[in-house]
Amino acid sequence: MRIVYAIVFVTGLAAIVGQHLTSLSSGRPVSPEEFAGACAPCGAPCPSAQKK
Repeated sequence: MRIVYAIVFVTGLAAIVGQHLTSLSSGRPVSPEEFAGACAPCGAPCPSAQKK
């Protein structure tokens, strides 16, 4: 029974890795400088940069 579990595990892992490696990328990497006035990687504005 262990062999069956091992085969299922290895097959599932191979499917996940194979799908990941064959999927299209979402585009080029994004640098933080492209978020004008953003402090956080998510694009949140800096509190000090907000207009008063």
